[in-house]
Amino acid sequence: MRLYYEIAIRSFRRATIYRSAYVAGILTNAFFGVLFSSMYRALYEGRERIAGLTLHDAISYVWLSQALIAIGAGWISWHMELERGIRTGDIVADLARPWNFYAFWLSRVLGERLFNLLVRGSLTYLIGILYFDALIPSIEALAAFAIAVLLSILISAALNFLVNITAFWLIDITGLVLVTNLTMGFFSGFLLPLAFFPPALAVIAQALPFQAITSIPVRTLLGQVRGADLALALTTQVCWAMALTGAALLALRAAMRKIVLQGG
Repeated sequence: MRLYYEIAIRSFRRATIYRSAYVAGILTNAFFGVLFSSMYRALYEGRERIAGLTLHDAISYVWLSQALIAIGAGWISWHMELERGIRTGDIVADLARPWNFYAFWLSRVLGERLFNLLVRGSLTYLIGILYFDALIPSIEALAAFAIAVLLSILISAALNFLVNITAFWLIDITGLVLVTNLTMGFFSGFLLPLAFFPPALAVIAQALPFQAITSIPVRTLLGQVRGADLALALTTQVCWAMALTGAALLALRAAMRKIVLQGG
């Protein structure tokens, strides 16, 4: 465990190098936060509630979902080091090292995303609080959110790994990434709160893992899930984290077998 802790720490430190990228990311999040907030203000004109959400709820949801881009909510990334390493063959050196490759990769993701959340995520939501009166969460909600967001990172990381590792079998994974991102952006509740969905689409969203990445952490911090509902939501996240991590480990084993069979 000490090894993976040190890898996560180094990944956290390495993330501090890209300051201009984080500033650009915050400005981009703020732009879309302002855009969506303005749209909701127009939508709520003359209405107190829509689908059980007030204008204050909707605007807080917008800024928090923008903040959670920092941990991979909304879409997965590709052409990152994992996919590039597979294409170039550089990944073989990491696979040959005496460690669990998935644990190594996950440690790097955790370190980078924790820094991203602390800087890009927190500053993005702070803009929402200062200029759009987004909700200031309670201490209890923050504690539950910390658990939900950790589980969200595990689910997002496993999904990211599963998509990127298909580069072992596919010549180009761009199409798969685009389809995954479109599906995830819609059904995770990133673009629109799931409360706004018609019943049929809401059922589909509840059956997919994407809502465990975005919707559950957002609703947790906003205090929209409490008590037994909160326990059920966290249990759902744990189940998806275990299922997708297990699938990622199976995919990694299949990839290792492919390398060995080809003489790697």
